[in-house]
Amino acid sequence: MEYHKETERNAFGAPIWHIAETASTMEDAKEIASRGAADGTVMYADYQTSGRGRVEGRVWESPAGESLLCTVILRRAAVQGFTLRVGLAVARTFDAFLPEGRKTAIKWPNDVLLEGKKLAGVLCETSGETLLVGTGLNLGQQSFSEALSSRATSLALALAGTGIPLPPRDAVLECYLENLRESLAEKDWNAAVSARLWRKGELVSFLSGDPARNELCEGYVEGIGPSGELLFRPAPLNTGKTSLTEPNTEGSIVRFFSGEIPY
Repeated sequence: MEYHKETERNAFGAPIWHIAETASTMEDAKEIASRGAADGTVMYADYQTSGRGRVEGRVWESPAGESLLCTVILRRAAVQGFTLRVGLAVARTFDAFLPEGRKTAIKWPNDVLLEGKKLAGVLCETSGETLLVGTGLNLGQQSFSEALSSRATSLALALAGTGIPLPPRDAVLECYLENLRESLAEKDWNAAVSARLWRKGELVSFLSGDPARNELCEGYVEGIGPSGELLFRPAPLNTGKTSLTEPNTEGSIVRFFSGEIPY
């Protein structure tokens, strides 16, 4: 690995390492963690050749230098709602650079959206007793492929026409690390996540368990449980409802610990 130590401020007080191109910052972080890297050490790259998402087969595609692709090494026990806390930190980071009145949403369990389009993804893994926090933040992309254009966006696209300049990537990284440190210690994280939960109160289709199994059910997004699980109220059969946002008061809440809400 030909990483170079950067001078950006790290709220965790640990080194930040940068590389132009690598296969995966997550895999690099595992290697440096095995050699004793300090809590809060950051690995970030301009380009990843093998970036991946939470679900097997999904890859992270981004031209060089247009995303913030990083993994943070944490030497600590995971707190409740860990991945959602990371998403909260990412959401607050984007909010810090967006025009007033525009706010991000958190798509359970691990994406950050703006007006229904993906701005960032989170991938958390463990390696022994070490937590690895991987994030990909869309910053400078001016366009996306045909397959992604309807469900992906970037900070650059959000700022287009506003007169607000795109912030330097190191400034975004510094802001994210500060927000991450704070969200991991936050007592009211659950309320903060629930307040910006995508599709909350709406009737949605939900893929339970492994999304690849395509086990769909319908119901209402109610909120976030104490461990970060999705609180979901299945829609009764033959409800006669005509509005997808009409409140549902029937049925018992189900707790999902894995799965996703399709776009």
